[in-house]
Parts: sequence; structure tokens; C-alpha cells
Amino acid sequence: MNLSVTVDGKTFSVEIANPKADPMIVTVDGTQFTVTADASGAVSAAPAQSFVEGSETVTAPIPGVIQEVNVKPGQTVKKGDVLFVLEAMKMKNNITALHDGKVQTVNVGKGDSVSHGDVLMSYSVKQAAPAAAPAAAPKASAPAAAAGGETVTAPIPGVIQEVKVQAGQTVKKGDVLFVLEAMKMKNNITAMHDGKVGSVSVSKGDSVTHGQALMTYAG
Repeated sequence: MNLSVTVDGKTFSVEIANPKADPMIVTVDGTQFTVTADASGAVSAAPAQSFVEGSETVTAPIPGVIQEVNVKPGQTVKKGDVLFVLEAMKMKNNITALHDGKVQTVNVGKGDSVSHGDVLMSYSVKQAAPAAAPAAAPKASAPAAAAGGETVTAPIPGVIQEVKVQAGQTVKKGDVLFVLEAMKMKNNITAMHDGKVGSVSVSKGDSVTHGQALMTYAG
């Protein structure tokens, strides 16, 4: 099924591979999303998450506006609980807990606009995170760094508004590397690791596609 959806005067090409499937594969201007519908008909998008030793952070899977915040610090949550409701492209997306746990911090409120990858909350998890494959550290005393040659890619199509790094620069986890504008929203693309920039592939004003390489870390 192919649709044209207009939001705030901008038209998006939407393709649904199988409207009866659950989950459905939905492609918006070349960016693919996996969505499911709960019993009430609300659409649920699987949240992108990153793991930290002893805790887990929940991040925004797509740009949008927070419509509901169902958690607060100290609250116990179970796998499948709805933590937030995020509205994007006039669709409400349930962001759910992937594990049992206890809320540590909540970083957003109702009505807040968020970008792809923004941290919404953190919580301690009761079940152990899957063991990561062992990797040799460069130095015993050195902080955890990105693997040499790791590539940072565009999470969605858009236009580069700011480039905040250059080859040879040292970055820390959480530093803003690029600002990407998509659907009239500015999205911060941040470093997931400490490391050193090897090369930068884009400049301010460049249009990029989903998955396009923006920079690489040095080896």
C-alpha cells in the first residue's frame, strides 16, 4: 500500500508492505519503521535503547512530541509497561519497557519535543543484560572507546545543519557530533562512545539519506 501523507504542508511518501501484518513494516521517505498495534489500536514502536553497566536508557526511536509520561523516579516497571506515548506524523507511538526494573531518572515532560536518540529515562534492570563479546582494550587505564573504524550514520533522511567535529578531534560519549534537520525538527546526533574522529564525510547544508555515513572513528 502506497500513501502520500501531508504534515504541516510537507508531503511524505509512505509505503506499508502488508497492512494486515503485525508488526507492520512502514517506510517513510526511504526510512523503515517496524510498528505494532495493541488491543486499543494504538501504534507501538520498539524503542531504540543503549545499555550501561547496571542500568538501561530509553531513547526516542523517532522525532516527535511527548503526549504522555507514565513513569516517575523510584517507580517499578514491568516488561511491556507503557512508559511514554510519543506523537509523530500524527500517529501515537507507545514506548514500552523491554525489561522489569526500577525508574532512576525521567528526562522529559508532557509536551516536550524530542529528537531521534534523545534519552527519555533511565532505569535499573532486574534481569542481567546479555554478555557482550569480549574486546581487547587499547590500554588498561584508558576509557572505553569506539572500535577503530566505527561509522556514524544518518538515522533518518534530512539536511545537515551543523557539523561540530573535525578529523583528529577527541570526542566523549554524549557529545553532539552533528545537527540534522528532518521534518522541520532538529535532531542531535551524538557520540555513543569516547573516541577520536578519523574522517568526516559531510558538510553543513548537505542532504543525506538514511544510513549514509557521516563520520568514522580513528583506529
